[in-house]
Amino acid sequence: MQIFQVSKSHIESAKYLDNRRLSKQVLELYQIIRVCLAELNIIVGNTRYLSHPIVKHVFNDGYPYVIDCFDMLSIMNEEHIRRGGKRSVSFKEDIQSLKQLIETHQHLFNDKPLPPYYVYGDEKIYGEAAYDCYKLLLNEKWQNDKIAPRCGVKIREGD
Repeated sequence: MQIFQVSKSHIESAKYLDNRRLSKQVLELYQIIRVCLAELNIIVGNTRYLSHPIVKHVFNDGYPYVIDCFDMLSIMNEEHIRRGGKRSVSFKEDIQSLKQLIETHQHLFNDKPLPPYYVYGDEKIYGEAAYDCYKLLLNEKWQNDKIAPRCGVKIREGD
């Protein structure tokens, strides 16, 4: 599970991702937000992912960055649809319900942006350097993909 933040800008991060990872990122953000809401007893749901480093980071000791994560989810979903991606009617309804829950309970959430945090294997990096780490990780993944990524990002030698 990852949150591919390559920039402070959610728009820039969304545009950087290839189509497959962009679609998956929306679903992972959705899951992360639901885990946080379940742990706060706002919804009934599975909280077993709360021990995952990225989910712990978002949960932020009970004062989660749900507002910013939902903004990121929305922007990434818009980019997914702009590229021709599809969403089921039920998922669209779930996103709307999630938005209403977040607005209703916003006093329980951190309203600041999600601090950049890179975790991959045993490597953990906080702060601005996390953005570059995600770019490097994505470039490495793209070079190893069996199916060429589609996203408009060109990988140059040495980057």
